[in-house]
Amino acid sequence: MRGVPTALLAILLALPLIADDDFTLYDLQPPDTHQFAITYDVTQAKEGAEVFDNPIRAGAVATKERVIARATGEELKFEVVEGKYIRVHLPRPVPKGGETRIRIFKTYTDDKSYFVKDGQLVFDRPLGIKRNVILLPKGWDLVGCASPGMVSTDADGRVRVSVFNDRDDQLPVKCVAAPALGRAPASEVSHRAEQDREISYWLLDPSTHQFRISHDFTVTRAGQKSVHSFVRKGSVVSPDAKITDLDTGKVLATRTVSGKEVNALGYYPEPADPESVVVQGDLDREIAAGQSARVRVEETYTDPVGYTIVDGLLVWKRTLGRPFNEVTLPAGWLLTSVNTPATITRDDKGRTKLRFINIRNEELSVTIRARPAK
Repeated sequence: MRGVPTALLAILLALPLIADDDFTLYDLQPPDTHQFAITYDVTQAKEGAEVFDNPIRAGAVATKERVIARATGEELKFEVVEGKYIRVHLPRPVPKGGETRIRIFKTYTDDKSYFVKDGQLVFDRPLGIKRNVILLPKGWDLVGCASPGMVSTDADGRVRVSVFNDRDDQLPVKCVAAPALGRAPASEVSHRAEQDREISYWLLDPSTHQFRISHDFTVTRAGQKSVHSFVRKGSVVSPDAKITDLDTGKVLATRTVSGKEVNALGYYPEPADPESVVVQGDLDREIAAGQSARVRVEETYTDPVGYTIVDGLLVWKRTLGRPFNEVTLPAGWLLTSVNTPATITRDDKGRTKLRFINIRNEELSVTIRARPAK
């Protein structure tokens, strides 16, 4: 696309990206360089797409670009178009029912976003991506963070800060650091922003006590040949459960197994209840080192305890353990209360949809009540 007219290029860059599952790591280099190395994980979800365009932020100079396919680890071809965006050529068109995951490496030089002022390091940048981690350079301690963040110290003494953007616009992020007075010990903190699980619930007629679930997650363990969805105690999963390999769009051979059978595989550090019910999907390939698989589990649960009608009101109670959670009410029901902050919208069918972004490591305990529309 070199030589594209400026007016047309502006239109193209204004178009929304068809992407999700995005995450950015900002690895701050020595502050006198004004440089930060970026690792950007993103998914192209538009069926048939052959490219992905990643804009270069205005005011930044990009260098050291490289792109790989996250499913296979292979290097991908790309070009920088008029210094305004990186056009990535996908390994194959995005399959029907699937998506293509890529990882973009680049280094930005930007003295307006990253600088030293009055002896303190400042990283000041609005972030539109939902999940973000800022890794401070060696020898600096965090003394300020304007947006809520989790903080830990890596084994090499570098401070790691993660922030969630739970808004529909850019989140103003400002981290301030001072020269370290000594090396802090490493700390074990699980950063929510580094987790990529997403789950959606569609509540069916409450008299059935049923809801549909769609759960996306990534498998990275070398040698793994099957993936699993562990059915929560108290719920009954329907026999029509299916698991799709999102990298290929292919539905996997899916069946129900016991926790005992899963434990025998040795995939997971925490053993499951041997008597528990697990939905298993068999991958077409064994995961190799440097590779991964992204899958989607679709199930129908029956839960007569957590999903009921009380005094004519729909009541849905559940703990939500994922970073991103969406709950859609059944058609014809209007929200009357929710005990946990949520973003509330309507879907294309007019149903009420609630989005919960959990930035904490603990589960959210959610209770939703709704009444029939009159």
